[in-house]
Amino acid sequence: MSKEDKKLENALQQLEEIVDNLSNKEVDVESGLEKFKEGVTLIKFCRGQLQKAENEFEKLKSEIEVEDNEYEEQ
Repeated sequence: MSKEDKKLENALQQLEEIVDNLSNKEVDVESGLEKFKEGVTLIKFCRGQLQKAENEFEKLKSEIEVEDNEYEEQ
């Protein structure tokens, strides 16, 4: 598992904890707002990491397609 995968996994775990915490009906408004802000930051981070992974996947996929086309032309 790469370092980025671990960061994403940790961010998802933190996000899950925040959701559980906010699900508690006894959360005061101020701490709830802070947790919500933290959750938004984590969501943005996770989306960025997933976009990076998707871009890498697409890059690798296009490299394979180019290699396949070159192989077929031979």
